[in-house]
Amino acid sequence: MKGSRPHILLLITDQFRYDAVSPVITPNLHAFEESNGTTAFDRAYTSTPTCTPARAALLTGKSPWAHGLLGYSTYTSCTKYPTTLPHVLGYNGYRTVAVGKNHFG
Repeated sequence: MKGSRPHILLLITDQFRYDAVSPVITPNLHAFEESNGTTAFDRAYTSTPTCTPARAALLTGKSPWAHGLLGYSTYTSCTKYPTTLPHVLGYNGYRTVAVGKNHFG
């Protein structure tokens, strides 16, 4: 990547309590969090406890009731939404990729 833009790595993990990221419970995530240049959102909240609507909300900037993914049974394509975080990043010169389960393909 050209220029001095920062690299962005967005890790999303499921089903953690507020105190789950610790050296004992999640040593690798804790070590990553402690590395230089890392920002951990330790006061972040979700509008839904299930992963599909929460991930879609993060990627679209819309609440689950606005993006329409309220559970696991509904499949949608990210092409349904005109503006998503990956689209905005791509427009600004970033290359994006999703790895793992995203339920939003």
